[in-house]
Amino acid sequence: MRMPDGGRTVLGRLLHEKQADGTIQSYFRYEPGWLSEAASFPLDPVNLPLDSRIFRRRSRTGLWGVLEDALPDAWGRRLLQARHSIDVSRSNNIELLLLTGWAEPGATGFAENTAMPGHTVTPMEMEMTDQAIIAAENFEKDANAISLPEFFISGGSSAGGARPKVLARSGAALYLVKFPSINDPAPDIMANLEAFGLECAREAGIPVPEFFTVSATSGRVALAVRRFDTSGEQGRLHFLSLQSLVDSEEQLGLPYARMAEIIRAVSTDPETDIRNLFKQMVVNIIICNCDDHLKNFSMILDPAARGFRLTPAYDLVPNLWQRQHVLSVAGKISDIGRDDLLREGRRFALSGRRTRHLLNEAAAGVVAALARNRDRLEKLAADHAHCRQLLDQVRENLAAIAYPETRS
Repeated sequence: MRMPDGGRTVLGRLLHEKQADGTIQSYFRYEPGWLSEAASFPLDPVNLPLDSRIFRRRSRTGLWGVLEDALPDAWGRRLLQARHSIDVSRSNNIELLLLTGWAEPGATGFAENTAMPGHTVTPMEMEMTDQAIIAAENFEKDANAISLPEFFISGGSSAGGARPKVLARSGAALYLVKFPSINDPAPDIMANLEAFGLECAREAGIPVPEFFTVSATSGRVALAVRRFDTSGEQGRLHFLSLQSLVDSEEQLGLPYARMAEIIRAVSTDPETDIRNLFKQMVVNIIICNCDDHLKNFSMILDPAARGFRLTPAYDLVPNLWQRQHVLSVAGKISDIGRDDLLREGRRFALSGRRTRHLLNEAAAGVVAALARNRDRLEKLAADHAHCRQLLDQVRENLAAIAYPETRS
């Protein structure tokens, strides 16, 4: 585990045994030294609380959700394969964690026995974004045809996600730079759509990381998002997804209010975090960000309180390619209106007055973002039919959800 002050320590041990039925029986225990450490904290305050017991789990993967959070997704696995010259499809999840070493983003690391992970990440310089976009596109077309730059092999292997991305440095700050994928329905607009989604949240008063778009000479646009898990040059803040905390294999239709219950139980400032979660839910509905699964919400370590807070909002990508939400509002995953949001507010344990106020704040944020980005959005709409249809849908959603005084 990398600590906020930059130190590194052994937090616990994981043992696993493959069973005859194909499942994996796993055992986890915190190190005694970690339990006695003044600055210690749990990997997962709900499912792996900080105590001396041996935790057991038997499942298909054998991993607790907080450990699955560190696994590389599609893009990261391709980079692991390039770095180690192996077929990662033949590797189990434990082997993938060991290949990953230190997870980036994140604070966790994995090694056999009690050795520290050997692989460390080398971020690229932000000025190399142009070169990186071209390299990522060529690699997607044919992974065997080119050699990726070292900053991809070293700095992108555990960033996760299906789209190309790499860790980058600009001065003393670290960023995750997200590139369009050749497999996107419309690669030319993805970064701008996500930037608009983040701006809607920011205008609504929801914490978001610093972000900006980077245009390449090829015409492609990347999105740079400042990492919120860093502490100084080498320090890291542990964070874990709500998927880990909720610990449910079935997400489709799970209510947003279930996250509010978890936040109320583990946050060091539950009232603020629940209000921000409610506003993010409203923004997601209005802007058609339907990819609202539990890994897109996380809790991050609050070192001073030795507890956790809701992270800044991230991965807000409005689009019309996915028409149903993953999480439900008042039991619905589509055609969600104002009354549904008000009912979900009651499940958040919010008063009717507070719910209406937060709904107005969220809607006003989208209105402000539309106004602030009018010229850029109109150009995107003129060039791309999808953007034109999306903006029409956002305005239609505002009409159905916002109170009249916030629609203009």
